[in-house]
Amino acid sequence: MNNHPSVRKNPIVVCRKLNKELHLNRISGPNSFKPFDNFVCSPLGLVPKKTPGEFRIIHDLSFPEGSSVNEHISRENATVQYQSIENVIKLIKKFGQGALMAKLDVEDGFRNIPVHPSDHHFLGFIWENQYYFDKCLPMGASSCQLCEKLSTALQWIMLNKYKASDMSHLIDDFFFIGPASSEKCLSDVNNFQNLCQRLGVPLKDSKTVLPTTCLTIYVLEVDSIKMEVRLPEDKLYKLRQLLIQTVHRKKIQLKELQSLIGLLNFACQVVIPGRAFLRRLIDLTCRVSKPHHYLRFTSENRADIKAWQLFIEHFNGKSIFLEDEWLSSEKLHMYTDASGNMGYAAVYGTKWFVQPWLDIHAHYHISIKELFPIVLLVEIWGPLLCNQKVLFFSDNLPVVEMINKQSSKDKTLMRLIRRLVVAAMKFNILFKAKHIPGKHNVLADHLSRFKFQEAKKFAPWLDPQPATVPDHLLYI
Repeated sequence: MNNHPSVRKNPIVVCRKLNKELHLNRISGPNSFKPFDNFVCSPLGLVPKKTPGEFRIIHDLSFPEGSSVNEHISRENATVQYQSIENVIKLIKKFGQGALMAKLDVEDGFRNIPVHPSDHHFLGFIWENQYYFDKCLPMGASSCQLCEKLSTALQWIMLNKYKASDMSHLIDDFFFIGPASSEKCLSDVNNFQNLCQRLGVPLKDSKTVLPTTCLTIYVLEVDSIKMEVRLPEDKLYKLRQLLIQTVHRKKIQLKELQSLIGLLNFACQVVIPGRAFLRRLIDLTCRVSKPHHYLRFTSENRADIKAWQLFIEHFNGKSIFLEDEWLSSEKLHMYTDASGNMGYAAVYGTKWFVQPWLDIHAHYHISIKELFPIVLLVEIWGPLLCNQKVLFFSDNLPVVEMINKQSSKDKTLMRLIRRLVVAAMKFNILFKAKHIPGKHNVLADHLSRFKFQEAKKFAPWLDPQPATVPDHLLYI
């Protein structure tokens, strides 16, 4: 079994890491002969870490495809649901502006968990013609559930025995939080350090961040003063460069697109409305299977990339925490409607606009006409909806479905959806839609048919004059 090329190119790094593991009694070897009759060897690989020149060694138990060790681990024992940045944001909102936060990392999380001797023969590898085997969980095994159980146990002890204010964890990263201007967060950190020392769980001191109002956790920056989450500068720079390199291309290799998708998927933790654009890029990867194969990049794909560029360039990868409550059209007094032959209208609180259909709009089908005023509403009054979760009501079921999917095969509808998502990204709005019967959409229906007297009787609170729709927004 040959090791991966990354290992063969960096033999000094591998020797250094194996010597460390031997010293810590996490691996056994070297052996001139196979230490077990049924000895299974899997290749080693190296993955670069964030710090230049540093690597993580991987014991690739997913190789070879079709007969790997990981393929014999049941799915129920290999799957796990992790906490995410959303858990951290909820905790910050719970403790309020200025909350104090801290983090600690368990060193070599997987490698602290011993493997039962009866399974040692599955964990073999070869280095410099000598046989070795892992005695602790290797990076590369489908064993994340075991590591998660240890982390969950540590969190349970902290919350139930040490009465920590609150906390979150992701694999071996632990996040602590406490009220502003209090010693509670620091006290919880001290208790966790003492607990880990008692249990023999090593902590990486260089990664410890003592109570502060701004830190990087789960690879994202969170700020309890500004109440925002941000993409780290290095990720932001890399994403900008990839978008610039991609936006004008007509063909792209699968491996290049997958690299971009990986970064965009990470960015979607901050830019939640961007998931619609990401999904279409992911769908594109289904057409080929070989990493070096090329995919055709359509004008629609390039438009999605441009939308991402708009957000990254103008808003710098920052997002204010969203409110918890979904605000419905009913609560916001926000309604839209389109009359097939006459016009369209939108209402938001006391504000409203109404427009007749132009000749260039005449041939559009009703779904386009119903979606158009919703898009205009967000583009015009988006600043008033900043950082909110908005539930649109519409009496057109296909429009509701398109808004929720944020996708359509119709290119005209797709242009409108893209405009809607870009506006949502711009104003940090998360949205979805719900169908309502037309009889409940009376006000917008009156306005779209220019029945102004009926509209005023129904809603006397409306402003005397309609809002102006900028000319450049009138074209679909």
